[in-house]
Amino acid sequence: MSRPYPQLREASDAGPGPSAAPLLLRPWAYEDAEALVRHHRDPQLRAWLATHLDTERQARAWVAAQSEGRAAGTRVAFAVVEETTAGLTAPLGHIALTGEGDAAARIGYWTAPEARGRGIASRALNLVARWAADGESPFAGRALELVHAVGNEGSCRTALACGFPLIETLPAAPPARPRAQHLHRATDPRSPRAVQRAARAA
Repeated sequence: MSRPYPQLREASDAGPGPSAAPLLLRPWAYEDAEALVRHHRDPQLRAWLATHLDTERQARAWVAAQSEGRAAGTRVAFAVVEETTAGLTAPLGHIALTGEGDAAARIGYWTAPEARGRGIASRALNLVARWAADGESPFAGRALELVHAVGNEGSCRTALACGFPLIETLPAAPPARPRAQHLHRATDPRSPRAVQRAARAA
């Protein structure tokens, strides 16, 4: 991918209410290492993630891996922040697309404890899905999927709210897939109905 790393900005009126700060999806930076380690201490987050970042050194290596994936054309990862009147917040979540060749692009995401229940994940997912479907995106024309472990009800609700219906349940296949997973596939990420659902989702 020769294109510059994108930044995705949410329209000021796209949030769940007039007082909501718009989201900005930006590349991860080494300066985010402290926030990454802090978020990865959350038991709920650790329960679902395959990778745990316990030190700032690990976090910086993870940030470098995101940049390498972008350069290789296999991954685009974003830190999710809010654009408040006081400036940009620290990262409140993560969302990434991965995929090679013409295969479906898969989306993964998580939110920090303080961001849950505010529609952050669904709004970020909506932004990324719309960008991925755009002609300027390296993922244009490819199916969009997301998977999450069975039992992760928050991720399941977010997927359904953003127009990613449940397609099938993938059985556990250790070690690559230690738990059964739900596979969701996007209908039309550009659909106004999907946009409205994402804006209303908690």
